Amino acid sequence: MEKKYDYALISGGFDPVHIGHLAMIKDAKSISKNVIVLLNSDKWLIRKKGKPFMVESQRAQLLEEFESVSEVIIQNNDDDDSSNNAIIDFYKSHSNYTICYCNGGDRSQENKIREAQICKDFNIDLKFGIGGIHKLESSSNLTKNHLAEKEYRPWGSFQIIAKGQGYQIKEITINPGKKQSLQRHKRRSEYWQIIDGSGMVYLEDSKCKLEKNDNIFIPQGDLHRLENIGESILTLIEIQIGEKISEDDIERLEDDFGRV
Repeated sequence: MEKKYDYALISGGFDPVHIGHLAMIKDAKSISKNVIVLLNSDKWLIRKKGKPFMVESQRAQLLEEFESVSEVIIQNNDDDDSSNNAIIDFYKSHSNYTICYCNGGDRSQENKIREAQICKDFNIDLKFGIGGIHKLESSSNLTKNHLAEKEYRPWGSFQIIAKGQGYQIKEITINPGKKQSLQRHKRRSEYWQIIDGSGMVYLEDSKCKLEKNDNIFIPQGDLHRLENIGESILTLIEIQIGEKISEDDIERLEDDFGRV
């Protein structure tokens, strides 16, 4: 039986969260009592790809919704493009506990891991292949993998891309001039990543325009609505997070198609 650690550390940008990240978090939880996410900063993402999809506070909020995640620590000093400083800081206050540092399926060689020496210095075990071979580089790549047939609605369509315990990921399209119902969910929160098109989001008493590469977090229980305000199809990735994911978990207050 594999050793059960007190803490499993995972680092990364998580921008945005995808099925590979979810698999990694689940695997890390299976070998530890607590999963700690060392979240790379916005500055790190800017150096890596020019612009973050989600700011660090939003990414942290989304990750904290997962039951398997015990804590999210935003890295304040990752200027060397590693998580070494975050690992050192964590170890200083947890030196009496067993700790491992998890590496995903795309990181399999110790000599290519910048955190390897620090982990050795502090007797932190390196774990490889966490999350298996799942690897999706971006939200747009998610649309290549579907688990179910497309389902049509009066406003457009949706298709399930991935699902598991506590989460579900959909590709959603909304036709020009159409909008979803004004709704809320009792048992889940949502994160929307716009892939193409323009939309207007109504969230509680506020509204904002979203375009390609924009994103927004919808807290559990908050009233929300999405409208296509462009001339082309609005396409987005929706990540649902909650203890029970179901199409029945929807309360409609207003609807253009008489479904209230």
